[in-house]
Amino acid sequence: MTNEAAATTPNAGPLGREETLAIARWLSERISRRVSLEVWWRPDTSIVLPDRDGAVHAEVMLAAMRQLATLHPAIQITPYSLDQFAERAQREAIYLAPTTVLRGSGKSIRLVGLVSGMLFPPLLDVVTFLSGETPLQPETKAALAGLPRALDVEILIAPYDAYSGHLLRLAGAFAAESKNIRLTAIEVAEFPRLASIKAVTEVPLMTIEGRRFSGAWDEPQLIEQLWRIASNDEQTVTRERLFVTEFVTEEQVKAASAAGAPSMPPPAASGGSGLIVPGR
Repeated sequence: MTNEAAATTPNAGPLGREETLAIARWLSERISRRVSLEVWWRPDTSIVLPDRDGAVHAEVMLAAMRQLATLHPAIQITPYSLDQFAERAQREAIYLAPTTVLRGSGKSIRLVGLVSGMLFPPLLDVVTFLSGETPLQPETKAALAGLPRALDVEILIAPYDAYSGHLLRLAGAFAAESKNIRLTAIEVAEFPRLASIKAVTEVPLMTIEGRRFSGAWDEPQLIEQLWRIASNDEQTVTRERLFVTEFVTEEQVKAASAAGAPSMPPPAASGGSGLIVPGR
């Protein structure tokens, strides 16, 4: 196990110098308490094993989180080798690399895969939520505090999808606000075997205590759905529009790009709603 102290100047990594300086300034205005990053990794390989996908971005995710930890003294990182700490990984149900566990203010959020593209800005937001205050409405905070029981929430997201970024930011705020929301966010485009097992055809896709819901959510609708499930109410909150994007794997995106086709699928929506979409 390696525990690396945070520095205050950019370190080598996948982020450029201008990006790191901008992020460092942004973090300095928002982080008030310690946040720890536990990065579970193994050497990259595209080989798909019988029980799991290969680790194709574990090394770059580890490098990115190491670099992020240099940008603010309150961010600390501990890398774990999945092979060296196999027994602990099994106890904590960590099977895919990379898996990053964010911890702060007594809360934790699990991210699986490389958080890049449209998912990276929401990741930075989630880090600051765990360190300080979340931007949720007072009534939402009160509802989260009063949930009858804890809920396991999983979101399947992709880096080419703005709705996925929106859901990561919102669900991350919920989990940073309340221990009753146990959030796992999976960047599923890099895990084709997992995507096939979970029958993913569009993103984002949320599962709450085994119940699946497609598309992005707004804050009032999501807290209402969480409350219904926590109260054993089988009714689904009605959303007039479902904002989703067709799911494609990372390999399919690369193949389409090589063939000169558009590099990512267009978003789709049906019906009409007041859903707050990123950028509006």
